[in-house]
Order: sequence, then C-alpha cells, then structure tokens
Amino acid sequence: MTMTRRQKVKIELIKKGIPAAEIARQMSVSRQAIYQTVDGIIKSRRLRKAIADAIGLRVEDLWPSNGNGHK
Repeated sequence: MTMTRRQKVKIELIKKGIPAAEIARQMSVSRQAIYQTVDGIIKSRRLRKAIADAIGLRVEDLWPSNGNGHK
C-alpha cells in the first residue's frame, strides 16, 4: 500500500514531535491550512517550505515537479 503525502507528513511530524498546530501557529495560519497545503489544495510556497523544513525534507521531495505543485 502506498502512503499518501498527508500520511507521510503526519508520520514525519510525529517522529520529530512537531504538531501540525505548532507549524500553523508559527506561520499564523490554521492547522487546516497546513493540511490543505499538504494535500495540494493551497499552493503556498511559504507554507510548503515551512512544512518541508519542519520534517527535514526538501519542498521538491514532498511536492515533485517544480516544487510549487504545478507539473
């Protein structure tokens, strides 16, 4: 079974002990905005970078192509 991007991000955040709510607080957005960014609904480069930085990956690792969600 292949993991979704959301599952991968959640697992990595848990491993690092970082709640999505903490990233949201630091970025002054809702936790929902964080997960909408993970799912590709919101295409914010700023939020994508914050999420990738929090789990120690490159933006391109989570959102392949040009890193901003556009193929």
